[in-house]
Amino acid sequence: MDKAEALAMMTAQGWLSRRPMVFREEVVRRSHLQHFDTGESLYNSGDDGVTGMFGLVSGQLLIRLPPADTIGSVATPGYWLGEATAFRREARWISLTAGAPSWALHLEQRDFEDMIRDAENCRHFAINTCETLSEAVTVVSNLTQPDSEVRVAQRLLTFMGLFGETRQKALAVSQADLGVMCGLSRQTMSKVLAQLVDAGIIAVGYRKIEILDVAALKRLAIDDERVWR
Repeated sequence: MDKAEALAMMTAQGWLSRRPMVFREEVVRRSHLQHFDTGESLYNSGDDGVTGMFGLVSGQLLIRLPPADTIGSVATPGYWLGEATAFRREARWISLTAGAPSWALHLEQRDFEDMIRDAENCRHFAINTCETLSEAVTVVSNLTQPDSEVRVAQRLLTFMGLFGETRQKALAVSQADLGVMCGLSRQTMSKVLAQLVDAGIIAVGYRKIEILDVAALKRLAIDDERVWR
């Protein structure tokens, strides 16, 4: 993996892909490309937030929430995190761990500070915060969905991206982890996943859930009559 490959990947998906090319190139030029092994932490809740932001180029990151350190979400390639605490120069709110061997771009705090001296750059970084907030609102709304099958379908759909890009369709998470993200018991999650497998919508392996039929998943998550009950 080199910077040219990283720029190509980050130009194809995620927040940075929707920003002007001159801004994309400056972010990547200033960033350091780093590799993280499975289980390795990028940062932890309570750490000094003055360490800039990270963008996932390949692999998968687990967003872990305090105080129980449970998995709240999964970041897939194109996802950027950390600018909120970098702006505020506060301690980290969450923990970020590699869920698979991963490459990430690290925009260090000094480069972040240099870039935000320009008002237009500030706007670009703030848009990432707004998109992350939109996704968080979607996840909270999803947790209010009373039908378990629809709830799981909606949660899986969030991993496909909310802003037009297509994220990876295979998630390296266990059924138990997905159950926590959906607020469902292990037994209920197992039943729902079996139904989705029987319908040909997903395939389930060891710590892996693969979306096979995106169109059917969207119909279940958005158009099913149970969504509106």
